[in-house]
Formats: sequence, C-alpha cells, structure tokens
Amino acid sequence: MGSTDLITYLHYISNWESESDENIDRLISELNLFLKMDGFEFRPAINEEFKTLTDLAVEVRDTTIASDAMQIAADAAAVAAFWSFGVSMAAFVVLEGEAMLLKAVISTKSAKLNEKLKTVDTDIATRINSDVKAYIEKYKANNHLINAQAPKGMDNRTCRSYLMQFMAQVQRMKGTITASIFKQYAASARKVFDSEEIKAVYDALDDLNLSERSKADVQKFMNTLVGLKLPEIAKIGIVLVQGIAMSVMGNKMKIANNTIKECAESAGIPLEEVDSSAFGMMDFCGEFAAVVTVLMSVVDILLEIWDIVDVVQQSKKMCDELNGRIKDNYISYYSDIQEACKKYKKAISAKRTQ
Repeated sequence: MGSTDLITYLHYISNWESESDENIDRLISELNLFLKMDGFEFRPAINEEFKTLTDLAVEVRDTTIASDAMQIAADAAAVAAFWSFGVSMAAFVVLEGEAMLLKAVISTKSAKLNEKLKTVDTDIATRINSDVKAYIEKYKANNHLINAQAPKGMDNRTCRSYLMQFMAQVQRMKGTITASIFKQYAASARKVFDSEEIKAVYDALDDLNLSERSKADVQKFMNTLVGLKLPEIAKIGIVLVQGIAMSVMGNKMKIANNTIKECAESAGIPLEEVDSSAFGMMDFCGEFAAVVTVLMSVVDILLEIWDIVDVVQQSKKMCDELNGRIKDNYISYYSDIQEACKKYKKAISAKRTQ
C-alpha cells in the first residue's frame, strides 16, 4: 500500500504506449460492451443452468465409489489457467479430465457433468442476451493481452482494475476513447513514471500510509500532490496520478471522503474535480474490485474441492458447492458487474477537457 500502488499503476499503464492499435481496439471493444452491462435480468438463466448442472452433479455423487471416482489434482498452473478463461469453471474441467484420463476411469455420468461444467458460463451468458454473451467472450479473449503488459508478479485482478481505472479517467477527460488517445495518455504515464519529480509524491504517499492519517497528515500529502511540477510533455499525467492516489487513500487507507474532500479543496484542487472524478472513480474501482474478487472466490472453492483426498467426499463436496457457493458467486458476479457499469458511467459523466 502507498507508493507501491502508484508505482505499479504507472509502470503497467506506461507499458501500453507501444501496443498496436489493433490490440488496443480489442480493449475498447470490450469496454463498449461493458457499458451495456447496467440492465439485464440474469437470475432465470443462472437458475436454469445450475439446475441442470446440479442434477448432473447429484448423479455423479450418488454413483461415485472409491474405486472409480474422479480425484482431482490441483497445482498453481491450474489456478493460473482459470484466469486465462475469465468467468469460467473450465480449469476445473481440464484438471478433472486429465486426472481421469490418467486413471482411465472416465464414466458416462462424470463425462456429462464435465461437458456442462465446460460450457456453463457461456450457456448462462447466451441465455441472458447477445450483449452479455459477447462481453464474456471478449473478456476471456483479452485476458492474455491484458496480462502480457504486467510487470513480474502482477496478477490479472490488479491488471484489470488498473486498466479500467485508466480508461475511465481518459474517457472522462476526453469524452471518448480511441487507440490514439489511449496511447497518448499511456505515453504521459510513462513520462511521469520516468520523471524525477514523481518521487516526491511516492515519498509523501508512504509517509501518509505510515502516519496516523489525521486530517493534518492528509493535508500534508495533498499539498505535495497539488504541488507536483512535471515537464510540460508529461502534464496530462498529473490527473492520472491524482486519480490513483485518491483511490489508494479512499479504498486502501480508508481515509474518510469528507477528509479527502476538505484537504483537496484546501490544497487548491477544485471541489467539483474531487466530487466528479476522485469519488466517482473510488466508487467504480471499489465495485470493479468486488467483481474480480467474486471470481477469485470461485477459484478458492475449487481448491477446497481439489484438496479433499477421499474421492467420495470430494464428489459430495463438489455437488454441495455447485448448488451453493458457486451458484451464489455467479449471481454476485452478474449483480456486481451491473453495479460496476453504473458507477463507471457515473465516474465519467462529468467530462473534463485536458
């Protein structure tokens, strides 16, 4: 927390400066579909698909015995594979299939369950509507591209959160987003990242993190933030720095919005800028982080299943979780993505020309 967040953000965004227009257009295409995610009915589709899935899982549970069960072996690569699919149970299916191939115990019932697990996320999206289906497909297809720009050790969740915050800030300031505009702002992030001046903000953010985070501490940081002097060529990057810094203050340091607002105004940052940009972006980023946390929760549940040694108990656990927490997480995902979309739109509604 602190300077690490800001450094990582600027590093990641700056890496996009040299990306091809074609690949950036892929991100913008996904974003345009995301902006349609604020109003659709999803519960009937989830209920129908999980009824089928649970019925199949019950069959497997009721016929599983130790001699022909489907023990699953998990490893780090499997969890990483999950993120290459995005919203999917496909990692579970791949592992299960490989394990059973090795043991030569593939049964008709578990094969049917496998097939449904493999397609359930797409089946749900297809049942909802064509825009949701297209969004899920774009989301999955772009994960490798999004991860490819990451500094070592940065996970998909952080990549996506930073990228969405960046695009929201650009879109709010410019009113639109194109590959050319995207790369212009990414280039500015690189210039800020390479500057000597930004180190003062890093130090001030670390000092704030280690302080009692009193109003005086926040005011001291705001004075440093507003006093940041960058070379002319990098100045549009100041808004990016302000946005991520305030997001860290609100979402990670848990500093009260009123304190941030008062100190920002006192430091000379326009009140309307704090209201429309900083707090709107905080709300959106917090909601989007919740979306990817839901996905990670599905991975955690799968790991719990994989860790069960007794294969009979493993099959029972799988059945229970499919009908319980995994289904609930799919409901949460679609609910949260709608809220994230609404908050993204709110965050970019007050446009600022830069």
